[in-house]
Amino acid sequence: MDNRKDKRFMERNSVLIKSTSENSEAFYGHGINAHTHDISLSGARICTPHFFPVGSVVRIVIDLERTRQSIKVDGEIKWTKKCEEDDDLFESGVEFLHSISQTLLSLIKHLYAERNGGGIPASVSH
Repeated sequence: MDNRKDKRFMERNSVLIKSTSENSEAFYGHGINAHTHDISLSGARICTPHFFPVGSVVRIVIDLERTRQSIKVDGEIKWTKKCEEDDDLFESGVEFLHSISQTLLSLIKHLYAERNGGGIPASVSH
């Protein structure tokens, strides 16, 4: 059963994951490279070589390839499991903690505008 409240779009976008904690900066360095498996207005499923415990809050930068935009958003790790395709990778479910309305607007435009003939639907949740 799909627990997402928003429609998910299957697409691969480059992701850079950073910690929101100053104590973790040495571990994360300049960031951890990852990619999305799917994305919605409320979150994403990401694939990464790093295990993130449930409840962790991370800062992520997503390069939206189709619209060539970058968004920066904090997210909470909701689940993590080993990637079925590659045992060295993990899949994590990230729920976005939208604090910047521009981030949400960029995602709406990216996910809906081109696919709906240039218009944004009155309702983006189902």
